[in-house]
Amino acid sequence: MNSVLILELTVGIIVSFTLLGIFIWAAKGGQFDDSKKMMDGLLFDSEEDLQAAYEKEQKVKAMKEKKEQNKKEEV
Repeated sequence: MNSVLILELTVGIIVSFTLLGIFIWAAKGGQFDDSKKMMDGLLFDSEEDLQAAYEKEQKVKAMKEKKEQNKKEEV
């Protein structure tokens, strides 16, 4: 009975890691990228949406710069 349990566990782990590897490979290869959705978003977004996205990007950039300055000041 124990040998069957160990065999099932081993096969399950091998299959799980294989599927995880296939998923990672597909994600890195761009399998899940949807360029049509991205282009449609650019075409049909309003100016306010685009401005909000730009402002958010600028805030993230400013936060990163501030974090780097804080690290430099600590050293």
